[in-house]
Amino acid sequence: MWQPEDVADDDRRRASGVNVDDLVDANRDALSRSRAELGQVRVRDLQQGRREDVDHARRGAGQITPSRHPNTLQRFTRRFGWRAYALPLLLAITVLALIDVTSGGSGHSGHPTGAPAVSPGNGVGHSGGVASDAPVSPPVASGNTSLQSDQAGSNALNQVLASGALPQGGDYTKKGTGAFHVIPGTSKPVGAGQLYTYAVDVEDGISGIDATQFADEVQSVLSAKQSWAGHGDVTLQRVDTGEASFRVSLTSVETDHKYCGYSIPVETSCYVTQGDNGADTNRVVLSVARWVRGSMAYIGDLDTYRIYMINHETGHAISHEHAHQCLPGGEAPVMMQQTIGLKSAVTGQMCTANPWPYPDGVAGAPGAEQPDTDANSEYILTGD
Repeated sequence: MWQPEDVADDDRRRASGVNVDDLVDANRDALSRSRAELGQVRVRDLQQGRREDVDHARRGAGQITPSRHPNTLQRFTRRFGWRAYALPLLLAITVLALIDVTSGGSGHSGHPTGAPAVSPGNGVGHSGGVASDAPVSPPVASGNTSLQSDQAGSNALNQVLASGALPQGGDYTKKGTGAFHVIPGTSKPVGAGQLYTYAVDVEDGISGIDATQFADEVQSVLSAKQSWAGHGDVTLQRVDTGEASFRVSLTSVETDHKYCGYSIPVETSCYVTQGDNGADTNRVVLSVARWVRGSMAYIGDLDTYRIYMINHETGHAISHEHAHQCLPGGEAPVMMQQTIGLKSAVTGQMCTANPWPYPDGVAGAPGAEQPDTDANSEYILTGD
């Protein structure tokens, strides 16, 4: 069993490697100095207090003066000097710093102070710039826009009215004089096969349309390889004198209704033969309302709809009938009544808008054609 034993002082010193006597003497001296300094401070405070008491007594008991006895704060500042003022200031700074850190800093959230954050889709351009309040211009029709199918309703009449409604747009001429003037201009024969000549004219009284530009566009479309003359079946040639096979005419709304009918209130274009509905010649009737506004099936691409107008009605002039089913690739045949809608009345399939008889890379064009019947047509318009 272990028993306590006395260990000699020398042994302890050797074991610790420290001279204990020296440490004791040093601590004793430091303690003596601290006591002496404290005593001196107390003596000074006591002497100062006594002197102030004597001064107070000499002034008389009836004289009221502020107390000159130093309070705790005064004694504290006298003893520690500038440190007495630095300590509260340091404490205040520390508290403010803690509050700032706790509240999340100085308000930085990835955006300048006071500026709203810009979220994706909030008008930031693809270039990464911040959205602007400046108005954005609508896209310009290029003729190459991807065209959307027109979803018709379930009610037959409402379907025609909704899909055939005239889009919003510029003003157009409601009433002209009923007389036409030919726009000068000719072309070389285009294509191969039976020759059809055509003149381009505009009804007198139509305003807001550049007649020469209209005529140039008609000629450009009918001379394209995707049009009727580009496939080797017919030849088309523009003339401005003599008797043409037919005329391509820009027509006011009232004259259009006279030639094309208006039993269902939808603006359309059509082809009329001489003597039909009072026509004085074979005439491709292009509605100025459609030329200015376009069609819901071609919304946002007026230029392409104008191509369709010219090709579809000219198709009737060279003996083509209406088509009622989509092409094998889903495109609408140009002879489909696309102004009315893009849904096949035979199959119920929605076709894709197409303005050309022979569009590049499309099989099955120009598509199967049949006479209009109640079973295959949304409705039958005189001449259309």
